[in-house]
Amino acid sequence: MAVIVHPLNIYMCLFFVVSAEMILTPSSLICQDMVKLSRDRRAYEAHRSRDNVVKPSSGSSPSRGSVFATANSTSVAAQIGGTAKLPCIVRKFNNGVVSWIRKDITPPTILTVGLGPYIADDRFMVEHARHLQNWDLVIKHVRPSDAGLYECQVSTHPATSIFIELRVTEASAEIIGAPDLHVRAGSSLRLVCTILRSTEPPVYVFWYHDQRMINHDVGVSVTIDRTSSVLQLQDADTTHSGNYTCDPANAIPAYINVHVLNATEEENPAAMLHASSSGISTALFMTIMLIVAVNITFSLNS
Repeated sequence: MAVIVHPLNIYMCLFFVVSAEMILTPSSLICQDMVKLSRDRRAYEAHRSRDNVVKPSSGSSPSRGSVFATANSTSVAAQIGGTAKLPCIVRKFNNGVVSWIRKDITPPTILTVGLGPYIADDRFMVEHARHLQNWDLVIKHVRPSDAGLYECQVSTHPATSIFIELRVTEASAEIIGAPDLHVRAGSSLRLVCTILRSTEPPVYVFWYHDQRMINHDVGVSVTIDRTSSVLQLQDADTTHSGNYTCDPANAIPAYINVHVLNATEEENPAAMLHASSSGISTALFMTIMLIVAVNITFSLNS
């Protein structure tokens, strides 16, 4: 049989339950059940109310890990003249605004707000892809003065940030075998240029012979990869002697002096070996004759 819980019944039951002289009868047990049901209902309503209340902010900022997918204190390197990309992936964006701020200068300078620039320098821009949640700061034509500390800030309440360090390097070229290289006429000329401290593949590598660009000359082959370039030239002759320059984009160029030796019949390997042997024999003969002359002179003086 269902029991109807009426407030009056509850009050009456409370009176009888708390009475020290109460006798436990079926009616009193029913009253106990009614009181318990009422207490359970009040506890449930109170718990549900607490869950539906929006709690005020305690004043502490959200953890960086809950907002950003990019690690704090990330370090990025870029070469002078190149392009730097400072990462900032925002995991929880909601309705906030992402800003980039240069932090290590006085006063700190706001660079971008949302997708728009905040300063007149058009080298700074934000690269954003909605499905990737990235808000990367891109700096074109990097300068040494761009090195420093940058802040990616999301306008939560209070604001939450991560910091990215930009290191600027100076790339330079180096030609293997420099400063001088000797090759025999008729052989191939192969120059290997490595690019040191580069952070991106070169857009171009120009090769010069005595200050004239030769990348597209007949008989000249130039290959380029991320950190090197190779110049090859078949059947070198004396006209190929001179100064060669390897000049990569956004890097200090390198130089080498090439000497092409004209190979005559007397300068073939066998002839050179014979000439070398003859030279040694002549030198040895002259040394012996000098020793004999000295001994004779010493004997006469004695």
